[in-house]
Amino acid sequence: MSTQERRGGDRLGQEDDEVRSAIRFAAIATVIGVVFLVIAAVWVGGCDGATADADSFACGAPQRTVLGLGAPAILMASGLWAFYRTYRVWRARGTWWGWQGAGWFLMMVMLITLMGIPAMIGPILGD
Repeated sequence: MSTQERRGGDRLGQEDDEVRSAIRFAAIATVIGVVFLVIAAVWVGGCDGATADADSFACGAPQRTVLGLGAPAILMASGLWAFYRTYRVWRARGTWWGWQGAGWFLMMVMLITLMGIPAMIGPILGD
């Protein structure tokens, strides 16, 4: 089998720009999502009883909900984009598995960040 015939395969074990791009994309998207989660947690952490009543802009129910859902939304959108890139690279007969792995990794991180939602918006559910 010639090199030209095998060119469309998965090319496991070979240097590939698509795999590097997928890893870089997943790392940057994860950092953005986690930084948003940390900022949201610090913001909501300052919303105790007296502050929540006085500062409804920072501690209101809609704001806390957006802060709680922000990181999972960023990570889900990034994961869906990685799956879209998987399809595009696969159609172009490129090395698609790096993008698929990035998509599944981002979806896993999204599920982990979803566990933080009750802590952020939990106190407002009873209001």
